[in-house]
Amino acid sequence: MINTSNVYCRQIVELIRAHGVQTAYCSPGSRNAPLLLAMEACGEIKKRVVIDERSAAFQAYGCALVERRPVALVCTSGTAVLDYSPAVAEAYYSGVPLIVVSADRPSEWIDQDDSQTIRQFGVLRNIVKGSYDVRAIPEGSGVEYTSRMRWNINRTVNEAMLKALEGKPGPVHINVQLSDPLGEMSEALPHEERTVRLLRQAESLSRETVRSLAEELCNTKVMLIAGFSVPDHRLDKAVRTFASFPNVAVFAETLANLHDPQPLSTMIDSVLCDMTDDLKEAMRPDIVISMGGALVSRMLKQYLRDYPPRRQWSIGHSNYFCDCFMCLTDKIDVEAAPFFSQLSGALRRAGHDKSSQYAERWLELRTASLKRSRKYIDESPWTDLKALDYIFTHGRFDNLFVSNGTAVRYSQLIPHSCHAEYCNRGVSGIDGSTSTAVGGAWAYRGKTCLISGDISWLYDSGASALGDVPYDMRMIVVDNSGGGIFRFIKATSKIPEDTLERYFCVRNLPMADQIAGGYGIDVMEASDMDQLHEGLKWLDEESDYPRMLLVRTPPEESAEVLTGYFNKCKK
Repeated sequence: MINTSNVYCRQIVELIRAHGVQTAYCSPGSRNAPLLLAMEACGEIKKRVVIDERSAAFQAYGCALVERRPVALVCTSGTAVLDYSPAVAEAYYSGVPLIVVSADRPSEWIDQDDSQTIRQFGVLRNIVKGSYDVRAIPEGSGVEYTSRMRWNINRTVNEAMLKALEGKPGPVHINVQLSDPLGEMSEALPHEERTVRLLRQAESLSRETVRSLAEELCNTKVMLIAGFSVPDHRLDKAVRTFASFPNVAVFAETLANLHDPQPLSTMIDSVLCDMTDDLKEAMRPDIVISMGGALVSRMLKQYLRDYPPRRQWSIGHSNYFCDCFMCLTDKIDVEAAPFFSQLSGALRRAGHDKSSQYAERWLELRTASLKRSRKYIDESPWTDLKALDYIFTHGRFDNLFVSNGTAVRYSQLIPHSCHAEYCNRGVSGIDGSTSTAVGGAWAYRGKTCLISGDISWLYDSGASALGDVPYDMRMIVVDNSGGGIFRFIKATSKIPEDTLERYFCVRNLPMADQIAGGYGIDVMEASDMDQLHEGLKWLDEESDYPRMLLVRTPPEESAEVLTGYFNKCKK
C-alpha cells in the first residue's frame, strides 16, 4: 500500500480510526501533507475536503452531532487551527468529541519568523479536554530513538482519544510537529497499533442512594427541566415513565429532543409570561431536577432564581461546575436514562402521593396559554411570528437545524415535532449555524432542513461554497432586514433607532438570494401567507440542487408583534 513515508502520521490516523473515527474533515495545506496522505490511504475513514477551516470545523461538529461518534479535523500550521476555535468551543460546551489534528513546524522554528508559524501547542487549551504535542522526528535519529518515539505517539494518541470519550465527551487537540520532507511517499505494510480500551465504571447509583432520593421526592412538587441534548430513545422512555407521576411537571425545550414526555411540555416562555407573581409563587417547585445543556429560555432561568426551589439536582456528566439557577444542592454524575429508570422504580416502591395535582395544574396553565397564543397569532399581521408559526406547524421536518437568534427563540414558542432538532447552544453564537447543518446533512440518511435568520445565514454563507451543500438539503431563511432580535430584547430595544439600525441590526446587507444563487442553490421567495404555503410545498419536491425559501418579513412590525405576544395577558 502506498502511504506517507512519515510513520508517525500513519500511526495517528490508524489510532483515531481504531477508536471510532469514521469521518474526517480535511483542509488543504503543505505542512499537513503527511497527515492528508495518511488519511487518503485509510479507506475506513470517509474524507470531506473543506478549504475554509472555520466552516470545516462546524461541519465536523454537525456531523458528530448526528453520527454520535468522534469526528476528526486535519489542518495545516499557523492560523488554520485558530479558525477551528469557534466550533471547538461549541463542541466543548455541548459535549461533542472533535479530534483536532493540526500540523506544526518543529519547535526550534517557533518565533523565528518562519512562515505560517505561531505558538501552536496549547492554543486551544481553554476549550478542549486535553492538548497533546507530538515532536518532530529528529534528523539522523537512530532506530532505538525512533522506537521510543513510536511508543510515545501510541501512548499519547490513546490518551487523547480516551480523554475525548470518557465522562462527558468533548474535543481534544493533537498538535503534530512535522519536518521535511513532507510529501514523500513509500510502500507501507499495514500495521495494527496497540489500542487501549476504556472500561467504564457502573453508570448507576446504589439502591440505597436511589431509595434515599426517591423518598425526598415523595409529597413534593417536582420540576424536571431538560436543555439541549441529542435524541435518545432510552431517555425518552425513562423520562416518560418518570413524568407519569402526578407530582412531576416537565419543562423540556424543543432542543432536548424528548418526544412528548408530557402534553405541551415545550411551552415554557409562553406560559411563564402569562403568570402573575402570586401564581408563580404558588407554582414554585420544591425540587428541580435538571439535565442536558444550556437553556434558551431566560424566563425559566429567571423564574427559578426569583423563586428558588428547596433543592436542585443536576443530572449527567460535566467537564465544569455549573450552578445556573443559583440553587444547586446535588450534582449527580451519572447518565440520565438509567438514573430516571432507577428513580421511577424506587418512587413507586416509596409510595408517592397519588393525589398531587402539580402536573395537572401546569397542564391547565399551558392549555390556557396555548389558547391565548393561538388567538393572538391568528389575529396578527404578516410578521416573523406569523410566518414562523406557519413554518413550524405546517413544515414537514425530519432532521431540523435552527440558527441562534430569531429561529431558535421562535421555535420555543410554537409546539412542533420532528425527528431531531439541533442548534449551536454550547456557546450560542450565530457563527457556524449553516456549516453545522451542512455537516449534519451529510451524516443523516434523509432530508435535513435549516431554519435561519438572514444575518446568521449571511455570516456563514461560505458553507454553501464549492458544492458543500447536499442536493437534498433545504433552507428557510427569514429576512427581516438584519438582526431582528436586537429590536426586541431588553438589552438593545430602547437604543435610538439610527444607532440600533447601524450598529446592531446592520440593515444594509447583501441580498441572500443573490449569494445563494451564485452558489448553485435554487431560491424561492415568500412575502405573504399564500406564497409561504406554496414555498413549503416547493421545498418538499425532489430536486437535483439544494433549495432555499427566502421569507421576507417587516422588521419593526415583527418586533412589535413579538413584544405584544409576551404582553397579551396584560392587555
